[in-house]
Amino acid sequence: MSNLHVSCYKNSMFLFLVLAVCFSCTDDDILIEAIDQSEDISVQERNPNEEEPIESIDPNPVNNDSSNPNPIDTDPNDSDLTDNGCNTNGGLASDTGFKSWCWEDITIPDYSASKGTSFSQGELHIDSECYEKQVSKEGNRLKFKVNPTYPAVENWCSRDFNMRAEIRTKPWNIRHSKGTEEWFGWSYTFGDNYVIDKNSQWLFFQVHPGMFGVSPHTELMIAKDGQFNGHDAGEIYVVNSANGKEYHPTGITPKAGETIKIVVHAIWGDASNGLLQVWINGEKLYDRQVATVYDSYPWGGNAKWGIYKWPWANENSVQKSLQQGVEQLETYMGPLRMITRRPGDSDYGNDSYSLVAPH
Repeated sequence: MSNLHVSCYKNSMFLFLVLAVCFSCTDDDILIEAIDQSEDISVQERNPNEEEPIESIDPNPVNNDSSNPNPIDTDPNDSDLTDNGCNTNGGLASDTGFKSWCWEDITIPDYSASKGTSFSQGELHIDSECYEKQVSKEGNRLKFKVNPTYPAVENWCSRDFNMRAEIRTKPWNIRHSKGTEEWFGWSYTFGDNYVIDKNSQWLFFQVHPGMFGVSPHTELMIAKDGQFNGHDAGEIYVVNSANGKEYHPTGITPKAGETIKIVVHAIWGDASNGLLQVWINGEKLYDRQVATVYDSYPWGGNAKWGIYKWPWANENSVQKSLQQGVEQLETYMGPLRMITRRPGDSDYGNDSYSLVAPH
């Protein structure tokens, strides 16, 4: 019996779901959550980016202007807000205004026998499967490190291998109403030992609507070999699942030790008022008025950063990675800057690239 089938019995709550996955997918492309396999998309294979809510769904989600009676009053041009020696002026996902996390003055708490814990005064949350030390801090950077086989997964985790090291905003089930505008800016460094995995893809940024069995609506993905005609493994793709599983190549393939600077600007909406823009290293690579939320789940979701290597949920993918010399993934994230605005805010729609762009 394979490790995947063994995991079906680790937690009876997931028995039906995992069995459905086991019988509907191949070992190479097993989904983390069951979804409709019938969708026809114009790429070589469907991209199984299913994400799993870590927290229970709030029956009264934060999704309106009254959730933030006191917007954050922080001047993003303050001299404190530079990558070196900066101060954190964070906030919740529901807070409007400028928010920053500079990591030097942030403590990563110890925890055990759990997929994660809150930090930065409850503004952020660690999502880690299955080793508790996969998110750490080095100076003014966060470090994400995932080794699928070491340390061995303990009994508290429903997975068989380590596969995720992420941070996210809180609360999980934020549900930004249509028209909400957000800017995100951060730097992301690929470790000196980084090896492109030709066998399996992974995410380093996602915005998720918080619904079980549903893909993130916005993603930055590292592609695998043969996934897209004419493109090699390791290339960064912008994925807009709200627009019919749209995959947009960037032409950027990071190498070991390379740092990229990322800015994402979104207005959460439908095809008539949604907007998605992505810059990497100062070059605008995606700029479309397009649906950015699902018709069935019409809200902007929760932002996550780090490593999500979902193919490592099954042994076959892990073994193929190891055979290529991909024994682990190690990346770093520089200071994070965010802006959240709602229609009616005085600065709504202002060009804020320079306020969030990594220095």
